[in-house]
Amino acid sequence: MGRPSIPFDQELADYICERIATTELGLEQVLQERRDANLSCVSSTTVYKWLIENESFAEHSARARKMQAELLHDRAQIVAQAPLIGKIETVKETKHGTFAESRISDNVERSKLIVQTMLKRAGQLDAKKYGDKMQHTGEDGGAIQFLVTRAGNKSSQ
Repeated sequence: MGRPSIPFDQELADYICERIATTELGLEQVLQERRDANLSCVSSTTVYKWLIENESFAEHSARARKMQAELLHDRAQIVAQAPLIGKIETVKETKHGTFAESRISDNVERSKLIVQTMLKRAGQLDAKKYGDKMQHTGEDGGAIQFLVTRAGNKSSQ
């Protein structure tokens, strides 16, 4: 028969949507925050059931995800413009052995990874606005045309 379902909690649903819209946190992280603060909480499975059963909550959650995409996009621009100064260690092998070299520098590779991750997540949350664009028209905006030539046929068209 299974466990009885947990009744919908509007206050918790509002909290979840507010945290998702205003932070980079995912659902599991938001729920863990509640658990860590010893506040009432449910499992992610319960939240997914609420999303299926409650159209208003589903719409509110979808808007929160779009807002989170905006937040991630804005933060990616900030991260891209700010240096990420830190200790960079490199291990080198020579014929005399292995040694580590460290320097304090702007970690461009790490910044690039953070920005790419934020932009990819923004694209997942709001594919229409931030997702990869696919062209379904020809270069002139018209229909895509295919030209097939047969092997050995020297005529061009």
